[in-house]
Amino acid sequence: MQNEAYHNATQNTALIDLKDRAYIDVKGADARKFLNGILTNNIQALQGATGCYSCLCTPKGKMTADLYCYTCEDYFGIDCAVVLKTTVLETLKKYIIFQKVEVVDQSEKWGAVGVIGPKAVEFLAPKFLKLPQKEFGYEFVEWHHFKIWVLRKTMWGLPAYELWVSRKDLGELKVKLNLPELDSETKEILRIESATPLFGVDMDENTIPQEANLYSALNFNKGCYVGQEIIARLEHRGHVGKKLVQLKLSGTTLPKKGEKIFSTEGQEIGQVTSSCLSPKFQSALALGYIRYASLDLTEVNIVNQIGTLISK
Repeated sequence: MQNEAYHNATQNTALIDLKDRAYIDVKGADARKFLNGILTNNIQALQGATGCYSCLCTPKGKMTADLYCYTCEDYFGIDCAVVLKTTVLETLKKYIIFQKVEVVDQSEKWGAVGVIGPKAVEFLAPKFLKLPQKEFGYEFVEWHHFKIWVLRKTMWGLPAYELWVSRKDLGELKVKLNLPELDSETKEILRIESATPLFGVDMDENTIPQEANLYSALNFNKGCYVGQEIIARLEHRGHVGKKLVQLKLSGTTLPKKGEKIFSTEGQEIGQVTSSCLSPKFQSALALGYIRYASLDLTEVNIVNQIGTLISK
């Protein structure tokens, strides 16, 4: 059940084409305060070469996008999925009223690849004089003629570095790195094995961040932001109605997205969002939402297979 690409990523080093990522600059004297009032994480606290994971939400606390935000000297960089770029741009521009803020789509200028695996540091260290050590830290390095923005970002539970360069240099950089590239199927397996939700698949415009376990994107001590009232109330005074869980199945039949999840007594308690055949667990593996009242169950039923909750 294990292929070479999976082995490279989990045991050695592999390359990820990040063509599905977009990059946006947020500039201006009010950029920090502006972003802190919109994003779910604490942008005010970002100091130095660092960043954080965050969400954009509606006033009702429902997500419109997830993204990464980096402080870059006198401006901020936003890294998000290409499919969310329009939403992010439109949302940011909508909230600019009198603030001194400029939002610029730089996706045609910059692009990235990722280097992932337990030996990523061993692979990159001899090439680059400096590597960021902390999560979301970054360094600017030169290698051959490339000027590279190197970001430290754990991906699918594995050590990883993103290398952002001028888009015209991406092809040549991939050749110079000379690493085996992950295919889409392997990336999906790693994502599901690490219980990493994907916007548009495991979460959408009806999802509240806590439902998808996006606690690393939330800060409960900062001031007000869009959606803060609902998100804070759920954290301090209640709980969400459902949560995303990871399920190890007893067989190898893959449930489809939307497949119903039942209790062992036959009561419908949730539904599947994504699935794969897992080399790590040697079985079918699924992500899906289960009602809060059923989270104490140890086993459920999906397409006539027993599902064991292994994360929630």
